[in-house]
Amino acid sequence: MVAQFANTIVMPLPFEMVNCNVWRQNLLVADRYGSGSRVFLAGDAVHLVIPTGGLGMKTGCGDAIDLSWKLAATLAGWGGSNLLKSYEIERRQVGERNVAASRFASTGRRKWRSMWRPNIRDNTPEGAATRANLARVADVEQRKTNEMLGAELGYRYVGSPLIAVEADQRGDEGADGGPEHNFMDYVPSTYPGVRLPHVWLADGTAVQDRVGYGHGYTLLRFAGASDVSALGRAFATRGAPYTVLDLPDAHARDIYGHDLILVRPDLHVVWRGNALPNDPGKLAALATGH
Repeated sequence: MVAQFANTIVMPLPFEMVNCNVWRQNLLVADRYGSGSRVFLAGDAVHLVIPTGGLGMKTGCGDAIDLSWKLAATLAGWGGSNLLKSYEIERRQVGERNVAASRFASTGRRKWRSMWRPNIRDNTPEGAATRANLARVADVEQRKTNEMLGAELGYRYVGSPLIAVEADQRGDEGADGGPEHNFMDYVPSTYPGVRLPHVWLADGTAVQDRVGYGHGYTLLRFAGASDVSALGRAFATRGAPYTVLDLPDAHARDIYGHDLILVRPDLHVVWRGNALPNDPGKLAALATGH
């Protein structure tokens, strides 16, 4: 192993081999994502995936982003008790789905590789048939490795205490009126719980660049005449950072489907509508974990 590493790096670099263990393929989700409000786990500590599909670091970064703003809000004093409680609720479901997606991708990889036969290089009808069969199967199965946009971009937080439940929601995943969880296909949506989809605005900027990360809550207002001051006062009462971003962009409005969209510091949608709810204070309390 030492010689193999030395041959790999090529250059004469001094190093010490401290330990070398057998790597095993694991598809696991931890029993807990933390303990109480002082100990939290993230990344490979709570979900182990097979590298096929490339979901390990993506999922870990998602954990860190979800937890970081909630910790910051709690330390700043405006985060309610549900904020940190929501971390496991939101991220465990993503961990479980991505472990399943990794299994899905790995199964596909094994399937097309199993099409190999010793005659694959032979210039014979049998060799040509083997090559054609492997290519046919790989064209379907290999896509599971590098085209899982649904797993990467299409996840949403179901049952989170920080996400407003729409009138047609019935509580069960897959039966709540929200977008289907699909490993392969990503269909942009502003359904509460999803990450705000990317849209190019008329001035050439992206919506995400106008909102920014970690700057508090943002209400996207596509209909500038709407009076949303009550929601601002509700967030101010909680001491939570909040701003209104006016986007008079008809194209973006058509894609997002609503005049008003409230997003969190991590750009996940909290609520959407064409007018403020009857009790803006209740929405601000929910969003901030109170």
